[in-house]
Amino acid sequence: MTSSSILTFSALSYGSPVLCFLGKGTPFIRTPSRSFLSQKMNTPLFQNVGVDDETLVQEELLRVNGEIIDTHLHTAPWFDSAGPLIEELEASNVSIGLLYNPYPKVTLPYDVNSFIHNIASRSEGKIFMLASLNTTHDNWAEHRDEEMERLRTFLEKKETLGCKLAPPHTCLPLTGPVIDDVVDTVAQSSKKLLAMHIGTTPFCGPLGKQFGVDCRCSEEYVNPSMLIPKIEQYPGVKFCLLHSGHEFLPADSPDYYNFRMTDECIRMAKTYPNVYLSISAIFAHNKEDATLKYPGGEDMCRKMKQADICHKVFWGSDASYFRGQIRPVLVEGIKAMINTGWTPEERSWTLNGCAKAVFGFPEKTSVFEESNLEGKQECLELK
Repeated sequence: MTSSSILTFSALSYGSPVLCFLGKGTPFIRTPSRSFLSQKMNTPLFQNVGVDDETLVQEELLRVNGEIIDTHLHTAPWFDSAGPLIEELEASNVSIGLLYNPYPKVTLPYDVNSFIHNIASRSEGKIFMLASLNTTHDNWAEHRDEEMERLRTFLEKKETLGCKLAPPHTCLPLTGPVIDDVVDTVAQSSKKLLAMHIGTTPFCGPLGKQFGVDCRCSEEYVNPSMLIPKIEQYPGVKFCLLHSGHEFLPADSPDYYNFRMTDECIRMAKTYPNVYLSISAIFAHNKEDATLKYPGGEDMCRKMKQADICHKVFWGSDASYFRGQIRPVLVEGIKAMINTGWTPEERSWTLNGCAKAVFGFPEKTSVFEESNLEGKQECLELK
C-alpha cells in the first residue's frame, strides 16, 4: 500500500482532531466500586504535581503493573504493519493499543477492515481492532446485506473487540435504519460493544471545506441523547461514547454547543450501566509548538470527577497520526486527572482496568485483580 493511499484514508475517513495538521467483550463485566476507587492511598493525592514528566509516567506505570492501554489509535502514513506502531507505543510507555477506522465516503484501493486486521493479527497480542462498515451509501437498502455481512465477519475475528462508527465524518444520523441495523447486528454478535465518535469534528469547519470533506455536526449527528432508545433497548450492548462530546470547533462556529454534549454524555454514563466515556483527543497537541489544540479537556475531567463517574471512563490518545505525539497526550491526561482530584486508583482504572473490563483486553496483569479487591468490586450485569 502506498503512503498516499494511507494519507487519503487517514485524512478523510474519520477526521480525528489530530488530523487538523492535514489541512471479547462479554455481557457481564466486573468493575471496582466507586467507593473503592475513591479511597486515597497513604501518600498525598497531589503527590505528582511539580515532578518531571518521566517521574509522573513512571509512578502511574507502577500502579498498573507497567501496562497502560491506548484505546484510540488510527492508521497513519508512517506505518502499514504492526512493527512500527508497536515501537511507537513502547516508546510512549503504552503496552497495548486499539486500532480502528470507519469507512470514508471515498474510493479506496483496499478494504479498511482487512487492512487493520492485517496489522492486528501480526502484532502478537499488542494491537487489537474495532470493526466497521461503509454507512455512506446513498441507497442503504441496496447495500445493507453486503455491509451487515462485512460487519458480522470481522466482529468474529479474535483480534476484534467491537464495532466503531464515526457519525459526523460519515454523515450518519444517530437515529434511523442504518443505526438500527448496526446496533442489532452488534447485539447478535459475540462482541457486544459499539464505540462511536460523539462530539463535533474540525472537519465541519474550514478544514473540511479546504479538503473537500463532507462532515456533519448538527445535532442529529452529535447529540448522544438520540442514542438513548437504543441504549435502553439493548442493555447487553456496551455503548462507548468516544471523546465524551468534546468541542473540536471554535466558539464562533454555528456547530459549537458550549460543551452541552459533554454534559449529556456524563449524565448518560451516570444513568445507564452500559454507557462508558473516553478521555481521548481532548489533550491533542499542536505539532509546531506543543501547545494544546482544544480548550476544555481539564474541565471535562473535573466534571467527570464531580459527577462521580471516574469508574466509567477509559483513556485513549487519538494521537497516532504523527510519531511522538502519544506520550505527550498521555502526560497531559495524567496531569489533568491529578489537577482535578482523581485519586491514584481512579487514574489507574482509567489507564488500564476500565479498558480491560469494557473492551475485554486479555487479562495479562492488572492492579484490579479480584484477589486484590477483597470483595470491594461492584458487578454491573448487562442483561
